[in-house]
Amino acid sequence: MGTAEGEIRAIIDDRVAAIGEKGAARAMRAISEDVVAFELVPPLRLPPGEARDEAGFAAWLAGYERIAVEIRDLAIEADERIGFAHGLHHLTGVRIDGTAMDLWLRSTLCFRREADGWKIVHAHSSVPFHPGPELKAAVDLKP
Repeated sequence: MGTAEGEIRAIIDDRVAAIGEKGAARAMRAISEDVVAFELVPPLRLPPGEARDEAGFAAWLAGYERIAVEIRDLAIEADERIGFAHGLHHLTGVRIDGTAMDLWLRSTLCFRREADGWKIVHAHSSVPFHPGPELKAAVDLKP
């Protein structure tokens, strides 16, 4: 693994740890000012700046008694300026109302080396759907 790939992996690992510790500020450090984000929940695309909403992310994390992210099959490619990573993310936890969360999703992160280090400039999370008239999300899938 090259230096760029290792640096990107370290950022991803730190962000995953920050989420598990409910550290919104720490998790946000890797997000670029001009990030484009397509997340699991509506809208189709987050408005500019919303993916950097630390207070909103902290409120989301506060909705969990505990939360964890496991990454599986992580692949990273990068040169000295641009990089991307993709893999399967396993989100588990317990919401403050006692509801258990256990969801596998697909994630792609695109990085750009900026003056202060690697930053996420594009984030895309998704779940597949079952074909048919219902178009029901396939949240029951496991690798």
